[in-house]
Amino acid sequence: MTASPLSWIGPLALPRLVLLLNHIVSSEPQAVSRLQPHAGRTIEIRWRSAVADAALPGLLSRIAPAADSWLPPPVRLQITPAGLFDADAPVDVPAGLVLTVALPDPLTLARKVLRGERPDVAIEGDAALAEVASWLMNNLRWDAQDDVARWMGTAPAEMLRMLGGAVRQALQRWRPGMPR
Repeated sequence: MTASPLSWIGPLALPRLVLLLNHIVSSEPQAVSRLQPHAGRTIEIRWRSAVADAALPGLLSRIAPAADSWLPPPVRLQITPAGLFDADAPVDVPAGLVLTVALPDPLTLARKVLRGERPDVAIEGDAALAEVASWLMNNLRWDAQDDVARWMGTAPAEMLRMLGGAVRQALQRWRPGMPR
């Protein structure tokens, strides 16, 4: 299988995504307390796509020659004693939990994200850890406006929220190929 030209992004983005995940988890004390009993356990995140080569749009088919080549590699996270995540999980230890995220084609994924929908996730492994992972997926949200308010103040954060809402509404109304 040919490597995707975008494959170099994963190793650069993973540490930053884990920092963001830990920021979100640490802002909710109940999430931290639910993770702490599972310290040392490993969660593996895998990606699955039902996209066939023929279903890829023209430009994407040139960037990602194989159907699964646009998918990120699996990610292994270890739960720390502090109730956070570490990206340096050992690969020789079996994962206590495997999350398989079903990703549609990138355009459908973008539409789902704009509507606030999450992709489907299959959970396999330890039942107690699966319950914690399910709770995290259903209850944790990033309050970006609160973070911006801490850096810049409440007025700029509110302006950015309103601008983001307007952009989101415009993108939701936009339909390629529809007459205007």
